[in-house]
Amino acid sequence: MKNLYLILLSLMFSELAQAETYAVEICDKLNRVAFEAQCKEANISYLFMKNEGVFLIETDNLASLNISCFISLVRTHQNHLAFNTSTLMLKLSRNASVDFLEKYPLTPHDFVPDLYYLETGLKQDRDLMELQQELEAFSFIRIVAIKQVFTLQASTNDPLYNRQWSIENTGISLQSNGTPGADMSVDSAWTLSQGNAAIKIAILDSGVDTLHEDLINNILVGFDAFHTDTTDTKGYPTPNFSSDGHGTACAGIVAAESDNSIGIAGIANQCKIVPIRIFYYQDYGGSVGVQATTNTDALVSGSAYAWRVANVDVMSTSAGLSTLFIGVLFINTQLVSEEINEAFLGGRNGYGVPMFFSAGNDDFNDVLWPADMPNTIAVGASSMCDERKNPNDCSPENWGSSYGVTLDVIAPGVRITTTDMMGSNGFTNTPYTTTFNGTSAACPNAAGVGALILALSPGLHARDVKAILNITADRVSNYAYDSTTIHGTWNEEVGHGRVNAFEALKLSLSYQTSVGIQEVKQALSFNIFPNPSKGSLFIHSEFDADKELILFNLLGEELVRIQLNPGTQRLDVNLDSGVYFVSIPELGLTKQFIKH
Repeated sequence: MKNLYLILLSLMFSELAQAETYAVEICDKLNRVAFEAQCKEANISYLFMKNEGVFLIETDNLASLNISCFISLVRTHQNHLAFNTSTLMLKLSRNASVDFLEKYPLTPHDFVPDLYYLETGLKQDRDLMELQQELEAFSFIRIVAIKQVFTLQASTNDPLYNRQWSIENTGISLQSNGTPGADMSVDSAWTLSQGNAAIKIAILDSGVDTLHEDLINNILVGFDAFHTDTTDTKGYPTPNFSSDGHGTACAGIVAAESDNSIGIAGIANQCKIVPIRIFYYQDYGGSVGVQATTNTDALVSGSAYAWRVANVDVMSTSAGLSTLFIGVLFINTQLVSEEINEAFLGGRNGYGVPMFFSAGNDDFNDVLWPADMPNTIAVGASSMCDERKNPNDCSPENWGSSYGVTLDVIAPGVRITTTDMMGSNGFTNTPYTTTFNGTSAACPNAAGVGALILALSPGLHARDVKAILNITADRVSNYAYDSTTIHGTWNEEVGHGRVNAFEALKLSLSYQTSVGIQEVKQALSFNIFPNPSKGSLFIHSEFDADKELILFNLLGEELVRIQLNPGTQRLDVNLDSGVYFVSIPELGLTKQFIKH
């Protein structure tokens, strides 16, 4: 796939009402140096985005610029943005015809089957969307997605061990005077397992300091989703901002070495880390400031590398997008969601990859995507006093953990002591930070426990790991667990409760999986998308014959019964926001989906 050179503009986003912002793609007909000169002559300031090769331009007079290549309007809301590129990404259900390939030359993805890039060479968003609709009419094309760029919402004898209240909370001042016992009981869980080198955990984030003194012995070869022919960090960050330490902090929580007389101890400290860089930080100036930035291809490729190439056992991603931003910025999540679902069904040789995602830090009833997907594990943050982190809790931090119908559990996420980038990069000028906050910290805490479960009981399916964490979570006090899921009592603010590593590992020893390889193969032939859905719902099946499908709600009430035909069909039914299930009784298959 050719390198894209886009030109984005540097601007004051507070003035967006007076001017439009555009992303201009550099092609063979438009020289980057010449375009910079045009901007300077027209008094248009610009900011170069190295990872995308872009400048942001803000103008009310496009005619003053000689633009001969693709240009896209930049969509903004609050301190987030999104824009299109001229590249389409196509997921095929079978081989394309010769006539199609002659008209639309496709470039295959390096390691995702049936995924292709189409360099359209178009010049405007309108033309791109028309081509997208045209391609969607072909029966052998399952998904046509524009490659978009957008910002994310990024959430022993070891000398710093006594600060790690998530492992063992003693209530001392070094742990911000929390409640003794308000932890994940990791110290007790370590009597059963500290993990093993066969278990690999992917940290999908801003990159990990692969040379860190407390991580280096647990680091495996990584992946840079933004690599080009000339640059490849192999999962290392691009250290331009303090926030670039985000991925290193997450990695330390999961699997920093223990008993090495330095630093901290990771939850699964005998396991291995696969660093995968799926976003980077960019300073957009004005009120937007520094934001985590990614694109459709990076999220798909990062997820795919984790389970298809690195064959990881657990994935931890401390980032996501709210329903609001997805809707307002017109971000298409379908390709990424499908790759996540395929990892759940097909990873680990059919036993699935448990995937942990942060719920968000907005103190709002809206769990971020992809944490809100049925096949992922949504992790909120708890304080050192066993509360949902909120602005009025016992901690000195003024933020709140997001919550809602898809929340699974909470885990420690306040003032977590963990690894930071070596040298002057990262959050501090030392190799460690004692104030890593957010569901960004809670997510790897829970993921570390997931890794311990699989180290002790590797024959469990991903859905078993999710079930065990939910069933054994401590139902912390002062919350009414007045709802019930298939995993027990539940509360809107804290889900099934705070993660308890010791109880989770004990249950894993006797837990009987209900998932067989044949069921996995059948499940792979049956997919619902988009999931979650804000509008239309489609079902794709690869069965040899028609099957009866039943749709029912969380109360078990049947809503509709249809014949499911091989191929892709639209499910025409009006649904309120909530959780629903589709079932194929003949095969004993049931899948959950969410309607926003």
